[in-house]
Amino acid sequence: MKNLLLAILLTAGCASGGGGQGDTISEADFETKIATSIAFDPALLKIGDRVSYLVKQTGENSQRYSWSADSEDRSGLWIENNMPFNVSRMVVKTKLDRSGKILEQWVGEPGGQPGRTFPSPTGAAAQPKPVRDSSSATADSKEELDRIVVSGQSYDCTRVTTVLTYPDKRKSRMINWFSKEVPFAASRPLGGLVKREFGRLTMELIKVDRDARPELLIPPK
Repeated sequence: MKNLLLAILLTAGCASGGGGQGDTISEADFETKIATSIAFDPALLKIGDRVSYLVKQTGENSQRYSWSADSEDRSGLWIENNMPFNVSRMVVKTKLDRSGKILEQWVGEPGGQPGRTFPSPTGAAAQPKPVRDSSSATADSKEELDRIVVSGQSYDCTRVTTVLTYPDKRKSRMINWFSKEVPFAASRPLGGLVKREFGRLTMELIKVDRDARPELLIPPK
């Protein structure tokens, strides 16, 4: 479980990429990146799985995020992450093999013309530079059984409370509720994310369905 939460932390820390050493990210933006990142095991996904969440931040409007597994071929499966972007929406479409290795990644508006971001079409360095070093953070976790109601539905969950300690001794607490009833499972024993509390943000499951369709079409090769 510690590795899982650190994977979320590291993914969020690298999510924006960037240029030089002067790149910075605000505490609010960093909280948002962590709160809206999920770790899942691609080996457990079924094509058509989709989860949608509402992210609430103190003093801000709620925003919707979703993840879907929309198709698969011999080399891997396509995952779409639909998220807010300025006044519109953006889909990050990633091809993974069942071990979780990234094979391709494209970005575009739903129904729009996508652009490939990995492998880099220009031949430039493919891996973004972290805007914040989160890889050296440590995590202490506690697991407890719990039952919660989210969006009018009850879930039997494992509640995981994790205290993250940064190199400068700052600490923050993240609470995740996982249920075996929810797809995009972090692991087989835990299941998928139902609810998360982190800093000023709360992320809650609002919909599960099994009939996801692609929102971003990749041009034929």
